[in-house]
Order: sequence, then C-alpha cells, then structure tokens
Amino acid sequence: MKEDNKKEITQKLRMKIGSTALSDNKAITSVTNIQKGKDTERSIFLNKYENWVNQYIDVVEKEKSDKNSMANKHRIMDLSHKAKGWQEKIAIYLNNDIFKKRYIQLSMRLSDSMGSKLKA
Repeated sequence: MKEDNKKEITQKLRMKIGSTALSDNKAITSVTNIQKGKDTERSIFLNKYENWVNQYIDVVEKEKSDKNSMANKHRIMDLSHKAKGWQEKIAIYLNNDIFKKRYIQLSMRLSDSMGSKLKA
C-alpha cells in the first residue's frame, strides 16, 4: 500500500470518527430532545471506543514496524469498518460534557499515535 493511500485512509477515518462528529452541527442540533439518563449507554460506548482506539493504536504501531504485513492491513480495514456508523451516536453523546471530554482525550491519543495532532 502506498504511503499516500495509508495517509488517505487514516485521514478519512479521523474525519469520519472525530472531525465529522465534532463539526456536524446539524446532527447535534437534531438530537437536543434526547432523554437524559443515558449515562450507562454512553459509558458502554466509551468503553467500546477506548477498546477500539487501543486496537487501532496497536495496528498503527505494527504498521510502522512492518509496512508489508497484509494481515495488519486487513486488521486496519476491519477496525475501520467496525467504526463505520458511529458518527450519529457520537454526535448525540457529545451533548454530554463528561462524554465529550473523554471522547476527545481518546481521539487525541489516537491522533498522536498516528503522528498528527488533533485539535480539540
């Protein structure tokens, strides 16, 4: 996989998960009537997201040391597919300050592992 392709996949993933959710005002506005009391649901999602971030950091580190590993490239694609569709939930959950703070921390950890800085 060419370096440009890897960068493009990484950029698309970051945009889909982080940037889109943080900047999608329409989605955030459309969920203002969501009931409170979703702490457990948000916690479960954050745990799932943290696990995903840890796995993705692992594949990024492996990619740095072995750029030719097809198994690792497949794992990257699997993890990317796993995160597909999270944007709507993230947009909803970002209305909660506790969720937002932890989500941004995890997203910044992910961004840092890829050698780029994500602005909060």
